[in-house]
This record gives sequence, C-alpha cells and structure tokens, in this order.
Amino acid sequence: MEKKHHIPLKRLIIGGTLLLLGAGGWAAARHIGGFADFYGSVIYPVVENVFARISGIFPFSVAEVMVVCGVLLALFSIVFFIVRMIRLKGRRLRFLASSGSTVLLVGGILLFEYVYGMGINYSRTPFSQTAGLKTGRYTKEQVREVLDYTIANLAEAGRYITIDDNGHIIIPDDLSGRAAAAMSKLGAQYPVFDTYYPPVKPVMLSELMCYGHITGMFTFYSMEANYNKNNVPEETGHTVCHELSHMTGFMREDEANFIAYLACRGSGDPYLTYCGWYDMTIYLLNAYYPDATDAEYAEVWQSIPAYAAVQLDLQNEFWDKYKTDFGEVAEAMNDVYLKINDQSDGTKSYGRVVDLAIADYYAAKGNGHL
Repeated sequence: MEKKHHIPLKRLIIGGTLLLLGAGGWAAARHIGGFADFYGSVIYPVVENVFARISGIFPFSVAEVMVVCGVLLALFSIVFFIVRMIRLKGRRLRFLASSGSTVLLVGGILLFEYVYGMGINYSRTPFSQTAGLKTGRYTKEQVREVLDYTIANLAEAGRYITIDDNGHIIIPDDLSGRAAAAMSKLGAQYPVFDTYYPPVKPVMLSELMCYGHITGMFTFYSMEANYNKNNVPEETGHTVCHELSHMTGFMREDEANFIAYLACRGSGDPYLTYCGWYDMTIYLLNAYYPDATDAEYAEVWQSIPAYAAVQLDLQNEFWDKYKTDFGEVAEAMNDVYLKINDQSDGTKSYGRVVDLAIADYYAAKGNGHL
C-alpha cells in the first residue's frame, strides 16, 4: 500500500519539475536578453546533432510512428480511464490521483521537449538581421521589378529541368542528399547553417497531411525534417529545404521560406534551383496581385514560361481537392500556434518572405551583384 502512494508522488514531482523547467525556459527566452541567442547557437546545435543522428539511423519517419502510437495510446487511455471509473467504487479518488499524476508527467515531458527542442528558438535574433537585410515598405513598382527578375530566373532554370507527361518536373531519387548539400553550401556563406543535416523523410500518411494543407513539418521530439510526398513536385524541393532550415534553429515561417529560397537558388542543382525560383514566383505573384490592374497582372502572367503556368494551374487544382472543413480547422490551429510564438500576423507571416526577397534583391543590386 505504501508503494502505491509513492508512485503518484514521484510522477507529480517529476512532471511538476519538467513543467517548471519548460515554463522557465520559455520565460527566459522572452525576457532575458541574449538567452535565446546563447541557447540557439551553443546548446541547441548539440541537442539537434545528437537526436538527429539517432533518428537518422531509421529509414522511416520516427516522428510519424510516434504520432500514430501516441494517438492510439491516447485513445486507449481514454477508454481505459472510463472503464476503470465505472468499475471502481471505493477507490475512484485514488485512481483519479494516479491518472492526474500521469497526465502531469506526460504534459511536463511534452512541454520540456517542445521548449528546449524549438520553443526557445522563436526568440532568437532573426536571420534577416544576421544577413544584414533591412526590410521596409515597398511600392508596387518595386514588387514588379523583383517579380520580373524572378520570372526571368525561373525561365532560365527551366532550361535544365525534365518535365513528365503530366506537365510536372521530375523529382530526383536522391532528393534528401541534394537538399542537405544545398543547405551545407549555404553554410559556407552563413556559418549558422554549417551543421549536420539528417535525411529528409517522406510521410507515409501524406494524404492526411493534404487534408490539413500541410506540405512538410519539423518534429522537435525526433529532430526530423518530414515532407508530404503527395505534394506537387515543383513545391517539394523548396519544402524540404524549408524543413531543414527549421533544424538549424530558425523557426519563423517567413524566414524558413526565405532561407529555403536562398538554399535552392544557390544550390547549383537544376531541380532545387527551379523549385526555389518557382516558389518565390508564387509569393511575389500573390503580393503583386492585390495592387495590380487586370492588364498589369495579365502582362506578368504572359511572361511566365508556358510550362510553369501549367504547373501553377496544376498546383491550384491539386490543393482545391482538399478544401474541406478539416483543412480550415487545421489552418486556424496553425494560425493560433504562430501567434503564441510571437508571430503576430499568424499565418500571414508566411507572406513576409516577399519583404526579405525584395530587401535581398536591392541589397545585391546596390552592391553591384545583379
């Protein structure tokens, strides 16, 4: 009997300690100057390197297995809890205490892993500052200039790709190695990206990701970069580099998109180069459209290579199939998550990649690199 009393107490102590450590790390990152940068540049790389190498041993997504097992375990636990509460009579209070301590322990573990796996990194110095990029307000004409420049590069990159019978470019078999090489090459220019990159793994349940409008994900508890294997090929190359950029500790979505764009365009790899210009074309088209006249937008659209225009239409058709209530709920949840992590624009922060791309363009132009 005495041991049964000690078990919940141990869980309470361990779970409570992990919760406090998690909350403390979260608060320190937001309120103690330099803490997030120190953690992100000194401690986090060690954590990421160790766990990424362990999960990288397995050819499948460890995160996907953990999620599936976690959901099944949660469902089993709920059923078990209900059955036990019905059957138990005089011992329900003790069972409630034991169950509560278990929930506290699991919650403490998850919070601790989240905060020290990625949460603190949301407060580190943005990559835009590291790269010396100063964003501001841009005119329609400036957006158009960068858009024209991007489309011209898209057309140039299109000379070196292979298109299948459906109109899509062909994803190379060694996508993971190419993406890692692209990020490592970027690391020669920016030391913050000079790290170990594990294999990027496709998710077997990618169809479910489609319904959630998810193209890829970085999982902090296994330090893995995962991608939706059902997505259109033109977007996949940029996506895998996006998820690998999260592994370096840059968690803001707008910056991860920009980092992936830099990695793709400078990779020297025909497939990734095309993907980088393709995705940036989409971002800039979306930014230009609201302020452009019908004639101006039509002019831009006509300048896009015919095969790329077809791919853009195919991409829209693909995602239109997954416009469901579940997708809207998933997007709303992601919006809340981003706002909790100091991205006040929520999902709109994905669009700020345009600001970074324009700042990068004019910085290069001013330095005579264009």
